[in-house]
Parts: sequence; C-alpha cells; structure tokens
Amino acid sequence: MFLVNGKGEQYVNATGVTGYPFFDQLIPDCPNRTENAMTQAHAFKAAELCLQTEEQAVKVAGLKG
Repeated sequence: MFLVNGKGEQYVNATGVTGYPFFDQLIPDCPNRTENAMTQAHAFKAAELCLQTEEQAVKVAGLKG
C-alpha cells in the first residue's frame, strides 16, 4: 500500500494484515436496511464527491479510459 500526502509518499507492506470488516458490515446492511457500515448520509456524500470529482477531472493525453 502506498500512502501519499503533502509530506511525501510511503510504502507500507500490508500483506496478511488487512481484512474486510467494512464489507462484513455493509453486505448485511443492504437487505436489512441498516446503517452499521456507514450512514445513508455518509454514503450519499461519498457518491456526490465521486460525481463531482469525475465531472472536474482532466483527461490526461495518452491514457485510455
């Protein structure tokens, strides 16, 4: 995993130390209409930010997509 911020970049070897606790909560949230993984407001805000970012993105020459 690479972490990047205003101070630089850092590699962290996360092999074997990560799990999926978010998805373990998210999957039952869908059919159960619960908010254990995240609130509905949080999910909508994340989707909104994704759409804004996509709208403002600049296509880089030479990259497909």
